[in-house]
Amino acid sequence: MDRFRQMQIFVQVVESGNLSRAAEALRLPRSTVSTELQALEDRLQCQLLHRTTRQMVPTRDGIEFLPVAREIIEAVLSAESMFLQPEDGIVGRLRIDMPSRIARKIVVPALPGFLAAHPGLSVELSAHDRFTDLVANAVDCALRVGSLDDSGLIGRKLGDLPFATCASPDYLARFGTPKVPDDLAGHRLVSYAPRFPATSSDLTFLVRENLSEVTLPSSIMVDNAEAYIAAAVAGLGIVQLPAYDVQDLIAAGLLVALLPEHAPPPEPLTFLFVQRRNLPRGVRLFQEWLVERLVEAQVIADPA
Repeated sequence: MDRFRQMQIFVQVVESGNLSRAAEALRLPRSTVSTELQALEDRLQCQLLHRTTRQMVPTRDGIEFLPVAREIIEAVLSAESMFLQPEDGIVGRLRIDMPSRIARKIVVPALPGFLAAHPGLSVELSAHDRFTDLVANAVDCALRVGSLDDSGLIGRKLGDLPFATCASPDYLARFGTPKVPDDLAGHRLVSYAPRFPATSSDLTFLVRENLSEVTLPSSIMVDNAEAYIAAAVAGLGIVQLPAYDVQDLIAAGLLVALLPEHAPPPEPLTFLFVQRRNLPRGVRLFQEWLVERLVEAQVIADPA
């Protein structure tokens, strides 16, 4: 089997997570997939994958080789399909990772239009509130809220995400409505942590242009945005979250905005992708389309 096919097998195994699923996707015998992976590792003289009974994950060498292999595969497929592509010339799979609420409220409802405009593309969308390793999971691009560690990824800041402090009318009837951050003594918050346990339970405010953190007790901790908002609506405590995400709930009277003059500082919203010499056109198109949707939904200001 040729080297190109071996690279396709390697990439598919990483994306599928094990040999059986990769073999099914490639329509090859499992034994062939295993044999060709071994041949690829023998030729490169390194181990590309950690093998367990249930899962296969890339080694450090595999993580470094993965974006190179994908770039070669995409270049060859693009060249071979030059005269068979849809009118816009874009074909392939686009694997995306983003926060669950942005996916559910903004991206997924608008995706039919994006896919209709680019019929050669297919989308794999991972929507959750935990950071994913883009390289190890073969993710093409991701949307991230907040400050980012130096990961070697390429990031484009799309805008600043305003935050709001909220609580339900029922909660405020029981605990009172604070007028300034100093009024929060005796109040409770809903704790949020993408991974348990949380290191602290704080609310953040701007007081006379200085950052102020208020530590409050909590009776519930959640690990995703849907549960966080549901807990606030249920009257379990005060929350702080992106302002766009609660506009409809405030308008419906299910939540009340608190301390608007002391709103937390906005968080950056960043589009990330793995560094490559030639960024796939599908990623560029999705980034441009995503910015339009975020501006249209008033999540961020128009960068123009």
